[in-house]
Amino acid sequence: MSLRGLDGLLEGAPSFARALDAAGTDAEFSVSDGLRAPLIAGLIHRRRKAGDRGAYLLIAATSREADAIRQAIASLIPEARTTEFPAWETLPHERLSPSAETVGRRAEALRMLRDYRDDSAQSEAGPLVMVASVRAALQPVSPHAALAEPVVLRAGEEPRIGGAETGLESLSRKLVDFAYTRVDMVTRRGEFAVRGGILDVFPPAAEQAMRVDFFGDEVDQIRRFSVSDQRSAGDPVELLELWPARELLLTDEVRARAAELLPKFPALSTMLEKMTEGIAVEGMESLLPQLVPGLAPLTGLLPDGGAVLVVSPERVSGRAVSLAETNREFLEAAWHAATVGAETPVPTGDSGMLTVAELRRASHDRPWWSLTGFVRDAEDLDGAVSSTGPNDAEGGDEPRGLTVIDGVDDAIITVQGGPVRRSATDSDATAQALVHLSRRLADGWRAIVTAQGVGLVERARDLLLETGAAARIVEELPAELEHGVIYLVTGIAWQGFENEEAKLLLETEAEFFGRTVTAQGQTGQKLARRRGKNVVDPLKLVAGDHVVHETHGIGQFVELTQRMVPTGIGRDAGKALREYLVIEYASTKRGMPKDKLYVPTDQLDQLSRYVGGEAPALSKMGGSDWEGAKKKARKAVRDIAVELVKLYSARMASPGHAFSTDTPWQRELEEAFPYAETLDQLTTIDEVKRDMERPVPMDRLLAGDVGFGKTEVAVRAAFKAVQDGKQVAMLVPTTLLANQHFETFQNRFAGFPVQLRALSRFQTDKEAKETLEGLAAGTVDVVIGTHRLLADSVIYKDLGLLIIDEEQRFGVEHKDSLKKLKTGVDILAMSATPIPRTLEMAVTGIREMSTLATPPEDRHPILTFVGPRSDRQISAAIRRELLREGQVFFVHNRVSSIGRTAAKIAELVPEARVAVAHGKLSEHQLEQVVQDFWERKFDVLVSTTIIETGLDIANANTIIIDQADKYGLSQLHQLRGRVGRSRERAYAYFLYDPDKPLTEHANERLETLAANNELGSGMQVALKDLELRGAGNLLGGEQSGHIAGVGFDLYLRMIGEAVNTFKGEDVQTTTELILELPVDAHIPEDYVESERLRLEAYQKFSAASHPQAPAENVELVLEELTDRYGEPPAEVARLAAVSALRRRASILGLTKVVALGPTLRLEPVTLLDSRRMRMTRMYPGGKYTESTKTLQIPLPGGTASARSPLAGVGQRSTPDDGDIVKWTSTVVATLLEPDPGPAAAAPATS
Repeated sequence: MSLRGLDGLLEGAPSFARALDAAGTDAEFSVSDGLRAPLIAGLIHRRRKAGDRGAYLLIAATSREADAIRQAIASLIPEARTTEFPAWETLPHERLSPSAETVGRRAEALRMLRDYRDDSAQSEAGPLVMVASVRAALQPVSPHAALAEPVVLRAGEEPRIGGAETGLESLSRKLVDFAYTRVDMVTRRGEFAVRGGILDVFPPAAEQAMRVDFFGDEVDQIRRFSVSDQRSAGDPVELLELWPARELLLTDEVRARAAELLPKFPALSTMLEKMTEGIAVEGMESLLPQLVPGLAPLTGLLPDGGAVLVVSPERVSGRAVSLAETNREFLEAAWHAATVGAETPVPTGDSGMLTVAELRRASHDRPWWSLTGFVRDAEDLDGAVSSTGPNDAEGGDEPRGLTVIDGVDDAIITVQGGPVRRSATDSDATAQALVHLSRRLADGWRAIVTAQGVGLVERARDLLLETGAAARIVEELPAELEHGVIYLVTGIAWQGFENEEAKLLLETEAEFFGRTVTAQGQTGQKLARRRGKNVVDPLKLVAGDHVVHETHGIGQFVELTQRMVPTGIGRDAGKALREYLVIEYASTKRGMPKDKLYVPTDQLDQLSRYVGGEAPALSKMGGSDWEGAKKKARKAVRDIAVELVKLYSARMASPGHAFSTDTPWQRELEEAFPYAETLDQLTTIDEVKRDMERPVPMDRLLAGDVGFGKTEVAVRAAFKAVQDGKQVAMLVPTTLLANQHFETFQNRFAGFPVQLRALSRFQTDKEAKETLEGLAAGTVDVVIGTHRLLADSVIYKDLGLLIIDEEQRFGVEHKDSLKKLKTGVDILAMSATPIPRTLEMAVTGIREMSTLATPPEDRHPILTFVGPRSDRQISAAIRRELLREGQVFFVHNRVSSIGRTAAKIAELVPEARVAVAHGKLSEHQLEQVVQDFWERKFDVLVSTTIIETGLDIANANTIIIDQADKYGLSQLHQLRGRVGRSRERAYAYFLYDPDKPLTEHANERLETLAANNELGSGMQVALKDLELRGAGNLLGGEQSGHIAGVGFDLYLRMIGEAVNTFKGEDVQTTTELILELPVDAHIPEDYVESERLRLEAYQKFSAASHPQAPAENVELVLEELTDRYGEPPAEVARLAAVSALRRRASILGLTKVVALGPTLRLEPVTLLDSRRMRMTRMYPGGKYTESTKTLQIPLPGGTASARSPLAGVGQRSTPDDGDIVKWTSTVVATLLEPDPGPAAAAPATS
């Protein structure tokens, strides 16, 4: 499915054919946007017909434009290999390294160039087309990136470095030389880990991380693995090539030059000293010009032949000049910031960038084609070319004069044609398209409609057939188009066009459906998922952290330590290593050191992280204070539990609508989603659909960080409801958010018969009246609005789904109205930072909860700067964003001075188009400003916190917050979430008044934001907010005391237990189980070297041993360890067996399974008479004491007079540790567990 042959259909147009005749030389073309990609395809085809086998470099003003051209060319020339050469996200002098992903994509593009040059079969098969933004094209390329040889790993062979075979140890050293970072656990591109004979590595350009199993020095197997759960996935891979992870490698020559620079740049001594030692440091790429000679222009790396194409040369030249200016400004701002403690910038001398003229000179004798959008009249042509001679390439960035083409009078060639014409009166794009196509066909034109997805093409055909038009879906365009037929094809066109000469019309989905086309998301690897529960995260536990032990109370983590414990029985008794977490508690005796608790690593489920306010007082072990605090808290949560159970009962009693399963249109809508869904999104969508298909009303909370895809879940749920003839209401807290969601839903529902309306102060009285009438009559399917939706005047004919966005923003005054709406209706509530009250309901099961914790593809953490305000910093930050054609939010929260602030910004950055938005503007003024910013008519939006929720503008990737010390923590997090919603690197500047000292709380708030800048940190910020503000501000003073006393996590669990009690359900009380057997069951250091990863493995076994965990979980943990670390030793296998035994014992309510001397002791036990007889028969010498509910069984191979055989596990004379665990499990099963099947007369225990 492609648009192959479109340029051939246009060759019948004289001006297009005339343009193709210029394929052999320099030329400037005047051509409309829609015809640019077909012209480029035609020029490439013409040169290849003439025998040229070179590669083509397309330079555009921005990366977004470059990628759009690349996709269009790939559709027009399916046999072409297309790639984008991306720019660094950083400026040359900044002490920031480009992301490993960017480095990988650049290396992949350069590798394709080199392979194309060296492999004639590739160049014969089809052209190579590389696209680049002007920023990427003007940055000289390091020979380390252009000339590096990869490390080659092939199954069944030893690794090869530069053609020579080597082993795993040498490979590890080479990866360090290639600037990979050695870590315990691989989660990001550019990292590697070695564990025994297993290498985990995440190549910068790869979609997934790779796991390489070695047998000696030979590669045994190569597998992909998921960094989210560290498990292998998919079929084995035969070949893996590892390329450098950075563009500056610390070779001997580079280290020597770094040493030479040390005396010249003392301010950079720390960075340079590490580099001389061979340690890669953040921002070292900024020293490339000083450390690496022979930086090459991109055009100089192209194979012979081909051509260079510049799209919109006026904008490209302008941006080249802006790039140099912005770089200089940033350097000045950085030097100024360095005077108040910031890092010293790297003195690059010049801007570190080439000029367009230098780039052109390096292209040598290749044709240089310029495609401009300016239409030149014939009278202007003489003046346009007379000022420069044929070879006048000197003198800055002005393009040199173009050579005269034989048979062509003018050096500037105009291609006739323009955009698809539209009436400005009709707002329905599809209706306009149908009428327009009909008229064109009647006038003898030929027509093509193209869309990215098969579903949209089929939808367009159905709409055309309904009007009586002849519509035909084709895989590829025929050489001749039949008159009177509209051809529909799946493909990507940059824009639609109309060409009068060829009488040819092409409409894209943007013109036909009125939807904005978004570049296809790239399927790739998800980042590591975060833990949803507030458990102790062993990967982040550090000495000094406060934890809560269910039995002993609040303590402080000290360290992970190892102790020798007795193992074996009788003659085989010995010592084994066991690992413990050391927790400190308050001293039970005044003046004495703190008490210490050694928690076995298989009991980590007893610990949770403490959240609840200032640093808490440590509990006393065995004291009454902890039990007292728990007793008070349990009493306090009873009232909350009663209220929650009432809500639950009312919901369960309400009759709901069971929605139908997905329709073909539902699948069509979902296929048209332009991005790759994250794993969390897919899971959540399934959960929501499952809830909707049940007859009980749905009440689900969707918690997800800003920009993590909550809206798409809402879109799909709303569409599912409409498919069943139900109405949908979406309630949002602000008018801006209503407008934003309306735009999103409108784009997603384009082409489907869904009546969508908005209801907020942005609508006129007439529009609001029409919407209300439509809701009552059932003609409006979906309404999106603010609290106006809660008014008594809003009547729904058949409301089926209510979506509430940012639910915590609705106050008490809205609750009664919401309750009326909610009766019998499915509810989907969404929040980025759920308040504790919302969490209570979700955690206790009153509401279902889904979490979006996986960032969408290609997202980067937001670079966060905290510092004093300076004009230089503001000017440079804005200019940096304008350079990549982005937009800027500037938040100033005082309406009285916001005008002066905007004027100051306009003065600092005269080229920026500045707009102002605040809540005191009239509805229509505010709507117009936001709409204009959305449509990119303004570059900088100076606003109050009205943008805190509601603006989802992917093109805005810098936010500057003035007087950031005056805002709350969650508010600052929400504001920062306005940026970073696209593949571009985002920047957030939190500025404060340099003349006023920061308060302690303000300082802590800003420090928290700087520390929690990773994707998905919303929950961490919310919990920190709970600490800083105190729970009393959120839950009331009385509750806050109880939360501080027991910690937020245990407090929520207590509510859950109380709720279950009132619901009449069994409350699963987890009692502390002491399980001590004389066996060596631990994770050896030589199996898992990293302490934190051993702790993580222990925690997984601990979680698998929980009584509510599925029985197979222990085996799954063992499988995971085998996958990640290789075949486990016997100690780990025994640890798995002990975990399985712990789970069985916990289910039976045992609190002790202990080997004391030669005897196994179990308690509490209720042993039926039949089981006592079984004990006497199977375990001679066994003893049951009814008064203490204690069971004692002689250990096998022990020294007791009554020896117990290894019943059920063989008759080995000297039992090993594994036998003892199996034997104990058999004792538990045969004496305490109910017999399987209906024959079991009564349970063995109580």
